[in-house]
Amino acid sequence: MTKRYRVGRSRTIVDVVASNFDRLRRRDRDVFSAVQGRIPASVFALDDVSLEVAEGTGLGIIGANGAGKTTLLKLISRVTWPTSGRVQVAGRVVSLIELGAGFHPELTGRENVYLGAGLFGLSRRDIERRFDEIVQFAEVEPLIDTPMKRYSSGLYARLGFSVAVHSHPDIVLVDEVLSVGDAAFRRRALESLRQLIVLGKTVLFISHDLWNVRRLCDWMLWLDQGRVRASGAAAEVTDRYVEEVDRAAAGGPAALPGRRAGTGEIRFSTIETLDGGGRPVERIREGGTLVVRAGYDATSRVPAPVFQVAIVDVDTGMTVATATSSPSDAPPVIDASGAIECIFESLPLRPRQYALRMTIADARQLASYDVVAAGPRFTIVAAGGSQPADAGDGFVVLPYRFEHRVRALS
Repeated sequence: MTKRYRVGRSRTIVDVVASNFDRLRRRDRDVFSAVQGRIPASVFALDDVSLEVAEGTGLGIIGANGAGKTTLLKLISRVTWPTSGRVQVAGRVVSLIELGAGFHPELTGRENVYLGAGLFGLSRRDIERRFDEIVQFAEVEPLIDTPMKRYSSGLYARLGFSVAVHSHPDIVLVDEVLSVGDAAFRRRALESLRQLIVLGKTVLFISHDLWNVRRLCDWMLWLDQGRVRASGAAAEVTDRYVEEVDRAAAGGPAALPGRRAGTGEIRFSTIETLDGGGRPVERIREGGTLVVRAGYDATSRVPAPVFQVAIVDVDTGMTVATATSSPSDAPPVIDASGAIECIFESLPLRPRQYALRMTIADARQLASYDVVAAGPRFTIVAAGGSQPADAGDGFVVLPYRFEHRVRALS
């Protein structure tokens, strides 16, 4: 199937008639721009895309912004129609492209549950039977009789998601909507989607958070400028996508934000993640070595600064580990530019995505000179090179063994 949009100025009746004549003659008029000159009259959001999704499949859809991911879901949900080709859907579709799209802000949460669930095809009796479950999942019991215009965006999303998944759909389309909720809600939402797949439902999931896509989906579709770049097993396709992104991002450490917390006498200038051989890296195998190299610039004399590196789990925001420099790790006074390295010889972390939080503090750690709250990210991958769909709970891998002793019945 193909989805094409015209570009350029707004269209009048004359434009529509002229376009139809051009289409019959198999040509489109060009669009002229004072800045870009002659540009194509059409843009292909999807170009000759063909796929088949079996019942009970979790399909992740990845790709850069503008690759056609959302357009694909809109075609499946009948929000728009293909320019050519066809879309066949077997079952009732629930689209989570925009949570709470059918809600009215002047109505209470209770009234919107009935409104939203009714739009998803539930009868009043079905809604009454599932009402408590919907509200408890969304955790909005204290505000359920409050107009939704007073809800935060997170609570709005919670209730919208809860209504959708409790309508017992056959096909669920999810487009980056879980980024609104907090970490605890995201985990519950992902678990509910996983249960739908176990029950034989079909889930199509779009997210730029590759870790969550991989946890939920066994199959992956990679779209690139409206075309299918790759499709297949989630681990294989995701690895190819990440490798290409890493190659595109190569060429030096990423720039740090200019305005940051701290008094500013000394600030980080660069932060890099390296492997044991000193090569820039964004993916590290379980048990591998991570070197954090941080450059700094001092604008005045700073006595005995303390450098701290914290590893934060991206999914939950929890701090997994911290490393704090001792007085012997840095000069007694810093008054120029330099660099410091923090070396984790063997990371016992589970396959997940992590971020660095970097801090420079005074000798007693009572005041901060600089704080980089969201530093570079890195991913721990399984020893085989692939990140499993479900790496289990917890963040660290500890050595263990089981022993089973059977006591004879007396």
